[in-house]
Amino acid sequence: MDEQSASTVYGNVGEFVENYLSFVYARQVKDRSDTVWCTEWWRHPEAVIRLEALWRAWEYFRNVGLVGMSAWFLDHADAHMRRLFDPRGPFRYCSAQGGHRTFLAPLPMESPELPAANSSGLAHSAQVDPLHCVYADAGQFVENYLSLLYQRQVSDPNDAAWCPQWWRHAEAVVRLDAVWRAWEHLRQDSMPGMSRWFLDHADPQMKRLFDHRGPFKYCGVRNGHRDALEPLPVMSPPDAMFDKPAAEGLAASSTHFESLVQFVEDYVSPVYRRQVVDSNDTVWCPEWWMHTEAVVRLDTLWRAWEILGRDGATGMSVWLLDHADPHMNELFDQRGPFGSCSARNGHRDSIPPLPLRTTNLFASPESPDQAPR
Repeated sequence: MDEQSASTVYGNVGEFVENYLSFVYARQVKDRSDTVWCTEWWRHPEAVIRLEALWRAWEYFRNVGLVGMSAWFLDHADAHMRRLFDPRGPFRYCSAQGGHRTFLAPLPMESPELPAANSSGLAHSAQVDPLHCVYADAGQFVENYLSLLYQRQVSDPNDAAWCPQWWRHAEAVVRLDAVWRAWEHLRQDSMPGMSRWFLDHADPQMKRLFDHRGPFKYCGVRNGHRDALEPLPVMSPPDAMFDKPAAEGLAASSTHFESLVQFVEDYVSPVYRRQVVDSNDTVWCPEWWMHTEAVVRLDTLWRAWEILGRDGATGMSVWLLDHADPHMNELFDQRGPFGSCSARNGHRDSIPPLPLRTTNLFASPESPDQAPR
């Protein structure tokens, strides 16, 4: 018995699934279209890695006080099992009655034309320690690990979107580079690290890439890459509008971008390419700097990028998921600050500040000796 098995309840993930998980997550998986399961789960790379991550997290959290097991259920197990039970997941073509069916293949790949996957030059330059890395760059990671892990039905245009030349998309390069960096860091945590990588980084990033409204909107496995999405259109603001060259609290010499305008024009615009011309669901204003909310949001986004980008491990993934995506969703929303503008017709200054009635409700209270009697 090795050192690891001596300190764990179960010797391996197979024992854990067979003697614990299959009893805890008892479900009706026969003749059901909403919950699927494969009796030969170990034939699916994604299931193996998810369930091993789940087992390691269980071995860790069972020793964490009174709330450890509750945290394991809510923060790890439920999320992983939800993805495995999902008919769109790795067990899509399998069934408890019919058994395993090998219909899903690794995501189709075409090797990048450059040695590294950063063909757009937009992946963050924060260094990773090559002595502690399994893969040399994001390109190797995607081709030899991620494509085997996230096997999905991408041949049908009505299902998940994917581009075999993913490295031609700036957003995909930035996201997958962030996923690789997070994997290299969290894999070194032998207990809950890989579970956190899946749920906090890989799953939400891949969801964005598989989305038909995302960067692969016009691409397909059958027809290949289509360079149909343009950078967000931007107009430069008047010279005097942004006098401060660097974000407050950040030394100019320590920032990658010299100004907010440069950050928006050189980074946000090419990374968040969306169909904003003649679109009914995504809006954008080329004169974004005419909107107070957009300026404040994008300025905070730039500050967060400059700080989190220095973290060569999970920083960029956290920036994308916890900062950039939520802010950009608000800006792209038709009910947001660009609701009256359009990429084709430009800026329209038709949304006034929220209407208010003046009130003395929050006036400074009078001192007791000044209060009327």
